[in-house]
Amino acid sequence: MAKTLQENLAQQLSDSVERLHKDVEKVEFWASAVTGLTAPIPDYEPESTKVARYLKPGRPGRKRRRRRAANQNDKPDSAKPASA
Repeated sequence: MAKTLQENLAQQLSDSVERLHKDVEKVEFWASAVTGLTAPIPDYEPESTKVARYLKPGRPGRKRRRRRAANQNDKPDSAKPASA
């Protein structure tokens, strides 16, 4: 019976060490992921972007106008003249 208890404790210890290894792998993964987030953001240089070739130097880009919804362009039937 002492051997069974010893085997049981050895199995529990082995399982605990295996779970610990898995947890360490997770911690290492997240530590490497977070390390990438701590790097400073590089300065923005508009001349080096791909859009820069479409803009004239020293001028801001054009503002885009919002489109009107299709139902706003249509007039209701009551607004049509009676002769139409």
